[in-house]
Amino acid sequence: MRLRFTIFFSVLLGLYAVNLTAAPASPFLRAVWTHPGFYGSGETAAAAKMRTTFEAYRNAGISHVILLVKSTSGYVYYPTRLGAVDPAYAGWDFLGTFLREAAPFGLIVHPWFCVFHETGIVGRIREHPEWLIRGSRGEFVGSANPALPEARAYERGLMLEVAEKYPVSWIHLDYIRFPCEPAEPSFSYDNRTQALFKEHSGTTPGEMRAKDTGNMMWDEWLDWNADRVTLFVRELRDDLRKLSRPVKISAAVFPAADKAKVMIGQDWALWTQEGLIDMLCPMLYTNHLGFFEKYARQAVEIGRGRTLICPGIGIGTSHNQNTPEGMMAEVKISRVVGAQGVVFFSSSSLGEAFLAALTKDRQ
Repeated sequence: MRLRFTIFFSVLLGLYAVNLTAAPASPFLRAVWTHPGFYGSGETAAAAKMRTTFEAYRNAGISHVILLVKSTSGYVYYPTRLGAVDPAYAGWDFLGTFLREAAPFGLIVHPWFCVFHETGIVGRIREHPEWLIRGSRGEFVGSANPALPEARAYERGLMLEVAEKYPVSWIHLDYIRFPCEPAEPSFSYDNRTQALFKEHSGTTPGEMRAKDTGNMMWDEWLDWNADRVTLFVRELRDDLRKLSRPVKISAAVFPAADKAKVMIGQDWALWTQEGLIDMLCPMLYTNHLGFFEKYARQAVEIGRGRTLICPGIGIGTSHNQNTPEGMMAEVKISRVVGAQGVVFFSSSSLGEAFLAALTKDRQ
């Protein structure tokens, strides 16, 4: 009897081992953020640079390219019925050309939207300045107000325009938050927003005697604004599900989920819990490897089993200037902590030495 049990147990272990080897882990994803300025505004020259760039990316194991199609100014880089095309790129379809040139290299393109940033006051925002955030002193801020349904609908409309017109499988969200300049937080105090919050709470921010986290009404104000940004993500997810094909959502987010919710209304931990985002890219722009590992681990734990976590590695940013060795160390850390990939910021800084390091790492 004991012999039979031993044989049975050995067979089970063997089958388990076979199953483990039959289901290899998904390949580690490498992506890069890129923008039209890197290629130039002339169609012929831009297309030629795309081809040479994509060849280098393929050699470096980069499979996803996150392309800016709506800048912080509010200008877009494709023919549009809703927005305003960057004048330097008028007359040709930059996004369409990019997708055509990327296809032979097998690259997956994420059209990248700087969602609420509208510093140029162009497109429908010029027609509707009431959609902009108003500061506590009544000043306009160059950002659409996530609290207003009309502003959210406009920003979603730009994304749906791309998803409906082009054969893309992803939409990428950036600036999916309230502004953080000149000081955090920077929510809107316009009359309409205050009235909407009063419907929720019975008071307005202006009527609060204490504006600090010792006042539960102030806490509600913070939560309510974060919920408006989350509502945008829910609405976008619902809109994309109505399309005839699946379109996923990726997003660039701030490093610390708990602080991002309070300071800029970016509750990306909740987005993960609700299954609203398919790929999260915490922007971990630092040369401090200990801090990079700390925040990468936190992100992986939040996203575990729910979404792809691909830390953003800063090559040349306003926060850091990296080296090929530092970049590769952060790639290794991302693997070790269980991330599914990395994203490099950005194409302008990801020069020959960095691409060579990535290419060598594949060999």
